[in-house]
Amino acid sequence: MTAPTDRPPVVDMCALLHDTDGWRLYLDRFRVHAPEYLSVFGRAMCRYFGADHGTYAAALAHDWDAALDVLLPPDRPELDLAAHVADRRARGVVREVVLGGPGRRPDGCSDNNWLLEVTRANPDHFTVWAGVALQPGADAEVARLAADGAEGLCVIPFLDGTTATDPAHDAFWATAAAAGLPVWLHTGHHVAASQPSGLGSWVVVEELARRHPSLWLVAGHAGWPDVTHMLLTAARHPRVRLELSSHRARTMTTPGSGWEAALQHDGALARGRMMFGTSGWVNPVAVDLLAAEVAALPLTPGTAAAWLGSTALDLLDAVAQRPS
Repeated sequence: MTAPTDRPPVVDMCALLHDTDGWRLYLDRFRVHAPEYLSVFGRAMCRYFGADHGTYAAALAHDWDAALDVLLPPDRPELDLAAHVADRRARGVVREVVLGGPGRRPDGCSDNNWLLEVTRANPDHFTVWAGVALQPGADAEVARLAADGAEGLCVIPFLDGTTATDPAHDAFWATAAAAGLPVWLHTGHHVAASQPSGLGSWVVVEELARRHPSLWLVAGHAGWPDVTHMLLTAARHPRVRLELSSHRARTMTTPGSGWEAALQHDGALARGRMMFGTSGWVNPVAVDLLAAEVAALPLTPGTAAAWLGSTALDLLDAVAQRPS
């Protein structure tokens, strides 16, 4: 495969990079806190991992470990990082912002530290945003992760069973802002029945941005289905961005898709605020095909390039200018 020459550079603002132990840790977090994901997204997971969905569904009904073995069999090839980077580069991806997690692997190493270590040889390709759980001590974890080399953070409140605007978490947000670390925040719809639907609403992003105006916030999944309000929030707060991972651009022109405001105001309100992302297993399609769908949208000239890469590169450059 040769690198595409007819498309703008791509930055993946919601990349996932795991070996087998890391994927088991990642998926088990859903089992504990949001088991609905394992069935709702079961077909997508099976396509991503090359597993048979019928076998997976049957195992999932009785034994999670057996279901995991269907997705991630013991003889599964391990991560080939060089091949991964070569593939992404050939598909036009110039940088991946890889999101970590707060758990610990079987050998006791944290998932974040594994990710920081394994990507260290490719600093021109990977940017690590470490996963942090919103719980007591999260502010101290920010300081440690920054010292270890994390360049940003990732927070998924519905997996933590809390709202990001709870005053108990103010120290976390203040510490992230003071450290100059941007935060990818899960926003919009989730399918965890045990958690309220508003945990990732535009209201949460609005309040965090108001309390911490120096904090860079990336609204993961663009706050869908409330994309209009999330864009208006970003218009009021210059350090808020949206990224569209988990959604296919080819569906955005469908009436009622929820993306009408992004398309209608693509040359102004959305142009410098929307960014591309994949979130891997949710849409198990090659990244260049996902990017091509964005390029095919009826956008004003230059907007596809902004959404696919230049807005993200501007954000990463701005973050890199923070005081050491």
